[in-house]
Amino acid sequence: MRTWSWAASMADVEERRRHAGLMVGAVLASVNYLTIDNERLERFPELELTGPRQITDPDEWADPPWFCPEFDTVDYGIELVMADGRVFSSTWDPPGDMEGIGLRAVPLLGTGVAAGADVAIWDVSGHRPWGDRCTQEIKGVEVNYEPWGASGGFWCPTIQIHFKSTSVELMLGESGPGCVPVPSSDNIIVR
Repeated sequence: MRTWSWAASMADVEERRRHAGLMVGAVLASVNYLTIDNERLERFPELELTGPRQITDPDEWADPPWFCPEFDTVDYGIELVMADGRVFSSTWDPPGDMEGIGLRAVPLLGTGVAAGADVAIWDVSGHRPWGDRCTQEIKGVEVNYEPWGASGGFWCPTIQIHFKSTSVELMLGESGPGCVPVPSSDNIIVR
């Protein structure tokens, strides 16, 4: 089982924070959302497409499944590509006895999501909240751990990525009716 977020001890929490800190000082170049590819069969019924699919069709971009007016909601996770070529990804730990979101210095495909998975990849570098942050240096990353409860351990419900004068928040959650954020153990809200 993949574990990017859950921390059994404070030493694990500090390791997760140090790992996320590798982004500090890097310049963000691009951002990809990886989502469930709900449109694949409808848009390409005659083709036997499998594996990741880069979304480029303007019709598909007209109504992306991850968009809400105040935030985005991403099924699988987010890839943050730095100008130096490094890739950092954020995803959720599989639901169960523990949950949370994590940030690791690896591509999401092949680590957080199977390399050949039928996922939609959306390059959101030019869209809010990322558009004006691409080409900016990352000034800080806060991986916000909280005690899990009586059973011990720590979980991370939110991560903030800080730029010169703004921040982007990643949080465990999804869009509910009317694009209202609601709790979820297997989606990430971006705002």
